[in-house]
This record gives sequence, C-alpha cells and structure tokens, in this order.
Amino acid sequence: MVLRTGTRVPYDLLVLATGATHSYFVHPEWANAAPGLKTIADARLIRSEVLRCFEQAEITEDPAERERLMTCAVVGGGATGVEMAGAIAELARYTLAKDFRNIRTERANVVLIEAGPRLLTAFPEHLAAYAHDRLRRLGVTVLLNSPVKHLSADSLIVGDRSIAAGATIWAAGVAASPAAHWIGVTAGAAGRIPVAPDLSVIGMPDIFAIGDVALALDEHGKPLPGLAQVAKQEGMYLGHALARRMPRPFPPLRYHSRGNTAVIGRKLAWILTGGNVPHATTLTEDQVLDLEREAFVSLCGERKTQERIAAMLKTGKPLRN
Repeated sequence: MVLRTGTRVPYDLLVLATGATHSYFVHPEWANAAPGLKTIADARLIRSEVLRCFEQAEITEDPAERERLMTCAVVGGGATGVEMAGAIAELARYTLAKDFRNIRTERANVVLIEAGPRLLTAFPEHLAAYAHDRLRRLGVTVLLNSPVKHLSADSLIVGDRSIAAGATIWAAGVAASPAAHWIGVTAGAAGRIPVAPDLSVIGMPDIFAIGDVALALDEHGKPLPGLAQVAKQEGMYLGHALARRMPRPFPPLRYHSRGNTAVIGRKLAWILTGGNVPHATTLTEDQVLDLEREAFVSLCGERKTQERIAAMLKTGKPLRN
C-alpha cells in the first residue's frame, strides 16, 4: 500500500473502512452550492448559512431578495432530509421568532424536494404519508416526483419550476469513498466494494471492507443498509475473527437489525423495530431527547435499549424519572 506521501506500507491483511461522502450523482459542481450533512463541521456550516440568510433578509429593502433569503431548500426526502426540513421549520417558527424586527421568521419557506413518489422509503408507506402531513402542518412545502435539474448558489430548477433559495441543503444520497478504484475492483451500487459473507473483497482474500465502503449482503441476498449499527456489527465481527486467528473462510456475518428511527422536530418520532414492526407516536420534547440518548447508548452496546423504548411507547412516560 502506497500512502499519499509516497510511503510504502507492507501488509499481511488489509481492512478498508474509508466510509462514504455526499453523492451529487453526475453533478459534482453542485457541492459548493448545496452542502450536505455528514460531520459536525457540516452542521456548523449549515447552521451558519441559514442564520446568515435570515440576517441578510432583516436588512435588505428588496422584497424579492428578502423572499429568496427566507427560502430554504432541502434536496432529498429520506430520513436526513425529512429531519432537516422539520428542524429548520421549527427553528424559524419558534427559536428565531423573537430575534428580528423587520422580518417574520415563522413565514420562512422551507421546501423539501424528493425525486421519487414518496418520502421515507425505508419506512412503511402510511408512516411516510403521516410524515408528509406533519411537515405540511409545520409549514414545509413538500415536492414529490421532482428531480433537480440545475442548482446554483441562489436558485435551483426542479422539474419545470424555478425556486429562488437563500440556502440549499443536500440530503439526496451518499457514495462510497473511491477505495474500489484504489484496489482495482469493479464497484457496486453507490461505489461500494462487493464483499463475500466474511467481508473479504471478492477475489482478494487478504483485503476486507466494512462499513459504508462495503457492499455486503444479508442471508437473503439483499444489501445491508448504510447505517452505523451495520458498520459497528461488521467491525466487531471482523475484529473478533482476526484477533482469534480463525481459519479461513470465516463463518458468515449475520446482521441483526436493532431498528431505525426518524425524528421530526421536538415532538414526533417514528420507530421501526428490529422485527420490522413499525410504531408511530407523538412524543414530548423530553421523550425525544431521551430517544436520541438511548440511540447513542445503543450504538455503544447497551442491551435492553429496544425494551426501554418500547416501554416508553406503551406508557407514554419519559425514560428518565
């Protein structure tokens, strides 16, 4: 392996865990105009951009420019896009409502743009419809079947309409790092490296790939989702196998889903349990905070997390007393 500095590093076994980044499909030039959310630095950039737009709208005397600055477009109707649109709508409606004199932030226009026919494709359709209605009540304009055709720093073309926007946020997809190119294999969907059941690269038994860079299949032949819990289980499985020097090939990875969540604002969350039994519930702000804390604890390995969340859903009481 040759590093960028030119240093050569010999190896017996190599594990690739280089993750993923935003995917702008065939338009990488859109990245500068529409940042995505993957890191804390991305979150700070998005927050600063949204606040800057409101501050500029406060001082401008041009009504058209004020309307543009108070329009925020979110591209992508998955969990990230839905949560982002809901958060910005609540930020404008509640958090910033008393911070300005010349503008009414609660009248800000948040537009959620999805190329497909529905939101939240990872969730059952009736929950997606409920999310759509909830966003509408928050003041979010949802555009379905609306692929983005052009995007610039101050506007975007969606379908046959043009939208002037002060801030545009990208949540439409991710692509794996170019690790497949580095090792000379044909990449699969989203640039991911196809791997065998023991996570070794197909045709290269001394190289493994895990996390978002790997295209691993479950026992039914379906690709594992790009979630933190998948990466964690893959890392634990492979680390255990390598540390114990188990004979090759290793027993196949068996992924166990611990569920999925989507949160809109301060009072609503969806929970899809590991058994694929969906639950939709309206939560208090404390319950949503508890849910987020439990999700973090779950990633750190605490058992009983699903039981605690299920108890909260059943009783309607916060997890901490």
